[in-house]
Amino acid sequence: MDPNARGGVRRYLDIVKPEEYVPNTGEVDLTELSLTGLADLYGSDKGTIKHNYTVQYERIVQELLRGIHRKTALFTICEAGVACGASLRMWGNYFPVSKIIGYDIRPECAELCRDMKNVEIRIADLCKRGMGEYVDIFIDDASHISEDMVDMFNNCWTSVRSGGYYIIEDLGCTYNDSYTEQFRTHFRREVANYRKTITDFMNQLMKATDKRHGVAEIRYYPQMLVIKKVG
Repeated sequence: MDPNARGGVRRYLDIVKPEEYVPNTGEVDLTELSLTGLADLYGSDKGTIKHNYTVQYERIVQELLRGIHRKTALFTICEAGVACGASLRMWGNYFPVSKIIGYDIRPECAELCRDMKNVEIRIADLCKRGMGEYVDIFIDDASHISEDMVDMFNNCWTSVRSGGYYIIEDLGCTYNDSYTEQFRTHFRREVANYRKTITDFMNQLMKATDKRHGVAEIRYYPQMLVIKKVG
């Protein structure tokens, strides 16, 4: 039995068909679970299943909350890359009255999370267009291709509110040749995924931070880049 699978498949993989997993939780109050608990429940790779990103996300949301209880917080959180909707369910339960927006290029993703009133999924390519609204947290968990990461940042950074966060996940994919080849094969799209593209981008972020040009600070955790906007 695969300990990382939910409903028989690993819900976070790009090659998995976008079909959601909704466990029977009985009388459990999902809004009482931690981000890690919710990530693991739904099969997101953000928790202990794989990356442990939720450890850092817990810190980030505490910085945003500033004493406000998460159950009453009115944030807008956007994530590009819906997969099977696991992390949208995580965010939607953790912030039950906040607005959670998911973006994906696959039309079938629009059918996910329909039972969650605070979750909306939009079919659009944020590498080609911006959002048109402000968010407190923006997460790029989309293609993990370096050129796409830069294009998405250029389109969506302006939508992050002052004091908000722009987060890019899975940067290890930018120097993983097998991932690049798998992406090309599965999505039938020729990509370069040059490592230099992302290192040049990070160098520009460091310069912007030094000059206080919109970037308050940058943090790098294993495979996770956090960019905080000037407040």
